[in-house]
Amino acid sequence: MKLRPIINSTSVIKSLFLALLIFCLGNTVVRSQDDFLKELLNTADILNETLLEVTALSDEEENSIGIELEKQISQDLRIVKERKFNLKKIFNNMMRHVDRTSINYGYKVVETDEVNAYAIAGGRMFFNTGILDFLETEDEIAFVMAHEIAHNELRHCIKRVQYAAIASSIDPSFGEIVQLAYGIYSMPFTKFDEYEADELGVWLMKKAGYDKQGAVDFFTKLEKLEKEYGIDERDAVNDFISSHPTARDRRETVEKF
Repeated sequence: MKLRPIINSTSVIKSLFLALLIFCLGNTVVRSQDDFLKELLNTADILNETLLEVTALSDEEENSIGIELEKQISQDLRIVKERKFNLKKIFNNMMRHVDRTSINYGYKVVETDEVNAYAIAGGRMFFNTGILDFLETEDEIAFVMAHEIAHNELRHCIKRVQYAAIASSIDPSFGEIVQLAYGIYSMPFTKFDEYEADELGVWLMKKAGYDKQGAVDFFTKLEKLEKEYGIDERDAVNDFISSHPTARDRRETVEKF
């Protein structure tokens, strides 16, 4: 597949930064240095979203990136059949309620004791046998799947690829975009991304007919596991065992949804 140019990222950044300065310096309503800084940060957020929109990849392009990225990641993994839970049934229940219907959602089960699941751009997901063995109920694993789907519904995965492309000094080709994606897929999401995915994940699992208590129980179990892992032992690609936000923080937040 031929990927259209992402865009000349350097010129875009310069143009948006200039617009930011003009806007802030020309805003006569600002009354103090603190007000100016707040206005600057608010405008930066707006321009950041504008930059993501300008450099946005189509769903077709994202799917293509996801397929190639999945191939590269899978070379280092032992893919096995699902066990203990009927992931196919849970997946099909979830797919009835996604908004990004053009995304090529799918999943694989990985043979490893690591208690983890993660998502990459293009709707692809990986569930370790360690997390399947760790959990007890279908509601718990349904939340995990809903959380991973949410990362793609919210475009967290593909936005990271966009940021990497923008940060590069070239307009990457398709192959270079895939390599950029491969280089960053194991980076942890921000705590804000995790909270967003938790919230949408709870909504999605409930729409699919599962009990929110499964999410609460999942994080309760995770609290105990975090103490065993320790920060230094956390796998870089782990979407759940983290020092920020902690399982306790996320459980308390989920309980309020």
